[in-house]
Amino acid sequence: MDQIGLAGLALFSMASVAGYATFGRHPELLATFPSSAGFFPVAFEFFARGHILVAFAALAVSLGARAGWSWLPGLAVAGGLSLGAELLGTATGFPFSAYRYTELLGYRVAGLVPLLIPLSWFMMAFPSYVIANGMADSRAARWGIGALLLTTWDLTLDPAMSSLTRYWVWETPGPYYGMPLVNLAGWFATGVAIMAGFDLVRADEAARRIPVPLMETYYATVLALSLAMTLVGGYWGAVMATVAVLALVKGGQRWVAREAR
Repeated sequence: MDQIGLAGLALFSMASVAGYATFGRHPELLATFPSSAGFFPVAFEFFARGHILVAFAALAVSLGARAGWSWLPGLAVAGGLSLGAELLGTATGFPFSAYRYTELLGYRVAGLVPLLIPLSWFMMAFPSYVIANGMADSRAARWGIGALLLTTWDLTLDPAMSSLTRYWVWETPGPYYGMPLVNLAGWFATGVAIMAGFDLVRADEAARRIPVPLMETYYATVLALSLAMTLVGGYWGAVMATVAVLALVKGGQRWVAREAR
């Protein structure tokens, strides 16, 4: 089931990137293929929403098979904290800076935050938590590593979804492909809160039942969509920043494993 879920997610991501690389980057092709003119706007919404749902479903199947229902409190914590942070952010600009979501991600809670967004936070927060738990014994270190892994995703996600495309819009553009740098601090702080929340509801018991290599593969598969989009868009700085941070984390993981021996 893990392989089926990951394969389905990978194929969905490949189709999404292919659509973006052709019609998304070269809208003039729509005139060459008139039948695509009506389909592309629908697909543009469908694939973004579908990617979140497919990724969440693949993760839920893996967690359910190994941890039963014990991961659901973690979903509630991550969903509640991320929705709260996003509602605060879209209403006040804190802690991410001022931004707004467009209609492309579907129904918005209070007219502000798409209902799918809390799922997207969980689908990368929990794998980050599992990986962090496999790397560190101290609670503070686990929270920090987990939050760092979660924030690293945004190094390509934000350029892909707010600059290359328009799923959300920054009210005051910043220096990182239009993103204010304070957004990364907001992501990290929210990530720490989610990691602490996982510990509070004893999600570590479920995390210990999940193989770290499986969550590393899942993390990489989800990351591949935004990473590929930034590659196609020529945002090499975002790609290199993401690879550099992940290389540092991987190096730390190997050092911890060597010290444990």
